[in-house]
Amino acid sequence: MNLLSGTVIQSAARLSVKLVVVAAATVGGGALVSSSVFASLTAVATASTAVTTGTLKLTQTATGASGGFATAITAMAPGDSINRYVTLLNGGTLDAITPTLRVADSGTTTLTTDGTNGLQVTVAACSVAWTQATGVCSGTTTAVLASTSANTLLSNTALNLPSNTAAASTALKITIALPAGTEVTTNGTLPVGTVQGLTPTLTWTFTETQRTATATNS
Repeated sequence: MNLLSGTVIQSAARLSVKLVVVAAATVGGGALVSSSVFASLTAVATASTAVTTGTLKLTQTATGASGGFATAITAMAPGDSINRYVTLLNGGTLDAITPTLRVADSGTTTLTTDGTNGLQVTVAACSVAWTQATGVCSGTTTAVLASTSANTLLSNTALNLPSNTAAASTALKITIALPAGTEVTTNGTLPVGTVQGLTPTLTWTFTETQRTATATNS
């Protein structure tokens, strides 16, 4: 081997060593860069809030000897009026708004289809219990519903309750009247559209909705 060949071989050897060192440095540098990507800082803050939701509950119960709506009305004649007494209770924890009353007829009868000759309903509230023997309120009387035909009450009709707050109870007197009128029965045949001989079952539905939703800053 001559001098030139030896020099070339040595140069090639030194170049290979340099390439290895550079490759190693590159790999190591890449490792350092990669490891720095996964480094991070974390901070956490926690707190707890107790949440209680309100309830909206409405019940009606019969009061006194009238038996409320559960007591049937029999042999009603034009000009008669019958009082029924119930207690309406907002038993939830939320105040209520927009109380309504609706009456449903089990059939299709003049009592609810005829707004003039059919049943008329009046509702009043007393600040104390009603004296049912006389129908008199010894406290403060509130007109909850002026005389309204049962035909109108087939749809929800607004009530003017004295209070809609949570836990408020209202003593109601519901007066059901059949207007005085004249009918002629000929040879035992009842006239068309008669108020006689009818036997519907009426369902009374009181409804209320929750108070207006609020936004509170605290």
